[in-house]
Amino acid sequence: MSQSLVRVLLVDDGESDYILTCNWFSEFRVANCKLEWVDNYEAAKVAIAKNQHDIYLVDYRLGSRSGLELLREAIADGCTSPIILLTGQGDGEIDIEAMKAGAVDYLEKNQLNAPLLERSILYAIERKQTEKKSVNKQRCWILPMMPFLYKI
Repeated sequence: MSQSLVRVLLVDDGESDYILTCNWFSEFRVANCKLEWVDNYEAAKVAIAKNQHDIYLVDYRLGSRSGLELLREAIADGCTSPIILLTGQGDGEIDIEAMKAGAVDYLEKNQLNAPLLERSILYAIERKQTEKKSVNKQRCWILPMMPFLYKI
């Protein structure tokens, strides 16, 4: 992956988790990331709607709302950037729900470290780029054939 800047939004209601994430970002060896932070659901909705980030790190617990709700709402509203769901405690059911809802990864904070977070971010960005290339190739192949389909 190239050294281009990756704009990351952390959605977490805990300032201590933001500080910890900043420390992990400073340890990244490959990824060149710029971290921004919002601490509540509503601010996250506004920030995601602006589409100014390449990837989102979303905590599962956001006050009275959940990161899973935010994930579903963001995707329904057209967010195409990868979203990684973070949780304080592992839960297999939430993991499965998150993946079904469109999360690209589900990470437990108590097992997280700089190398794991960096790898997850890089893989998510790479997968999204590969997915976009694949869709573009399909469009290039299908669109020229469309006039023939209408003549049949």
